[in-house]
Amino acid sequence: MSTVFIDASPFSYNVSFSAKRRRVALQIKAGALSVKAPKGFCLKKIAQFVEHKQDWIAKHLANYTPLAKVDWQALGELTLLDTAVQVNFAKGAKSTWFYANNTLTLVVSSRTSLANTSSAYTKLAKAWYQQQALDWFTKRVNYWQAKMGLEAGSILIGNWRSKWGYCKSTKEVGFNWRLMMAPSDIADYVVVHELAHLKHLNHSDKFWQLVHKHYPEEDKARHYLKANQHVLEIE
Repeated sequence: MSTVFIDASPFSYNVSFSAKRRRVALQIKAGALSVKAPKGFCLKKIAQFVEHKQDWIAKHLANYTPLAKVDWQALGELTLLDTAVQVNFAKGAKSTWFYANNTLTLVVSSRTSLANTSSAYTKLAKAWYQQQALDWFTKRVNYWQAKMGLEAGSILIGNWRSKWGYCKSTKEVGFNWRLMMAPSDIADYVVVHELAHLKHLNHSDKFWQLVHKHYPEEDKARHYLKANQHVLEIE
């Protein structure tokens, strides 16, 4: 643990080393600063680098506004991109869901025990999100690939804890259903990011230039996803 002064106040940060890394990089996640550096890199030079980036660090720390996690079942509400969705709970002959007019009705089988009812509602809500994600991302991939002059292959919807999407060399692209809980412009960033990998299957300067060309506020979107990853989930 090391310390840097941000706006005249001491601020601690962690340093991690990797033999695969070629240069020093800063990361702010959940309001915490970490430094990633090549193995054997001089700690004094790392400290100098961090001090040089004080303005950048202060700016991103000031923008850190994490969302508060809520009990969606108690609230009776979920978020679908930019829309608040009212949730009704019911029991019936079989477990299913219905969605219309910004209202989601979750029906759990009457055979479900009281102890398992809450988790059954969560399972249904996730299934609904996955269907919404497939429909939405299919439309947005079609829109952005035409705009970017690229062509993706099949589209998959996943449920991952540590990534928002992927792009394979086969042109298959995948997206995390949890992005349906984020604003639409944030989810759009992930589409642009993954489609850019169709041309640059790396994170080179040319890749980021392509992303920036079509999504100039990529830094803002990346910050949002890092800061709010813990709340883009239902339990």
